[in-house]
Amino acid sequence: MKKIIPVLLICLMLSACNYPTDELSSEEVVQTNVALILTNAPETTLVPEPTRVTETVEATGEVATEIATEPSVTETEAATTEPQPTATKTPEPTATATEAATATQEPTSGDPVAQLGEPDFLEDFSAAGGWPYEDDWLLITVSGGQLHMFSKGTPYWSSWYTTYPEVKDAYFEATITRPNCSGEDRFGLVIRWDESQQFYYMGVTCDGKWGFSFYTKDNQIINIVDYQSSDAFKPANEANRIGILAKGNQFDFYINGTKVGSATDDRLPDAGTFGFLSMSAGTINFKTSVDKLEFWEQ
Repeated sequence: MKKIIPVLLICLMLSACNYPTDELSSEEVVQTNVALILTNAPETTLVPEPTRVTETVEATGEVATEIATEPSVTETEAATTEPQPTATKTPEPTATATEAATATQEPTSGDPVAQLGEPDFLEDFSAAGGWPYEDDWLLITVSGGQLHMFSKGTPYWSSWYTTYPEVKDAYFEATITRPNCSGEDRFGLVIRWDESQQFYYMGVTCDGKWGFSFYTKDNQIINIVDYQSSDAFKPANEANRIGILAKGNQFDFYINGTKVGSATDDRLPDAGTFGFLSMSAGTINFKTSVDKLEFWEQ
């Protein structure tokens, strides 16, 4: 089992305050990015860029700090506040969390997990590692063999959290439960995050919809697959497995081992880090518990 002892890259949104910076090795870094985005593309986004100081840009007649209503067009350039990010090092924990038993799910026909054998990467959160984290919008804890993400409730404020190694072609899967999930509250499985802060993610909402999106360096969210309903979901408070099979520019999407769609896209051809996205549409302390994060290289 491969373990990651991540170092958090804390992006302080809407603030000019800086924390002391430690020099980090690429093997230790967990990339953390916090942004303000709407529930479906296009989405208004607060995005950190390492080389720029804080500034506010107006777009569509509203200031960047306002919570905008969901637009109806398919893509929009987002208003952006760009702080100077800083990094802090999280010490390695000395205690190990108690591993909790999780319900197993019977594989379905065509389920990649039933065909691929042992994963190349498995994080079961049996130890806290460097995962625990908190800022004004997001809280991450590890206990009982699960990672718990809490979006604190600012509407449409999303946080994404990715970890090494960088991977291109693989089947990625996260097993999640969302005990207080409502409406457009959203979890996302992130892949191919790169240093220009572009990435793909498969988003799943609490009202039983999923979609696949590309986040651009120009602060746009482009829906490659529009959000749509699926009968493959179990209730949000039960375990759901969310998977992406990525091979070059081909992507297949799975919910609980059932293939629910495919897409072709050439915009991110290289390897990148992978992880999670969390967004509350208004639920205070919207919680996602992650039982496992794993991938099988292809």
